[in-house]
Amino acid sequence: YFHVTNRHRELSVTSSSVVEVDPPPADLYRTGSAVAPWEIARPTGLAGALAVEFTLDLQPPEITDAVREYAAPSFESGRPLIEVLADLNRRIFNDFTYRSGSTTVSTQVAEVLAAREGVCQDFARLAIACLRANGLAASYVSGYLATDPPPGKERMFGVDATHAWAAVWTPQNHWLALDPTNDQLVDERYIVV
Repeated sequence: YFHVTNRHRELSVTSSSVVEVDPPPADLYRTGSAVAPWEIARPTGLAGALAVEFTLDLQPPEITDAVREYAAPSFESGRPLIEVLADLNRRIFNDFTYRSGSTTVSTQVAEVLAAREGVCQDFARLAIACLRANGLAASYVSGYLATDPPPGKERMFGVDATHAWAAVWTPQNHWLALDPTNDQLVDERYIVV
């Protein structure tokens, strides 16, 4: 906290951090609700009470008929949750163009769906709308993505600024996180803020 009492034209704040990260548990995406039919990940009972708020639509509504229609191919009955997430992730990555400056923070999901372009926040919000349209608890996650790619890998989208992705609640009270901007599940390169 600081307080500036004199008139000024510019304020520059520079910070640096050392962040220690751990990879997600090795079996997070291979056991439990991740491999069970996606329908059982809908929050119910006492275990799901705290997650229910993450199933609700926003105001103005983002879950439209167009969102339901877009989501439908990923949500085959009985399909394992992890396959639903991977398919939705891949489809958003392939169907939409990452274009910096094409949207603003107030751009609606319906506009992104129509334009087929946007940035990480738009793709995360689209994924969340698709997941919530099917009764799953999904949250918006904001943070940073490691700038330097692993050896032999390409540089990802969204590494030079804050980044956004989505996470889905499971009955084991785990959140499975997906990054539709880069078509991947979240790993130790993602820093939650």
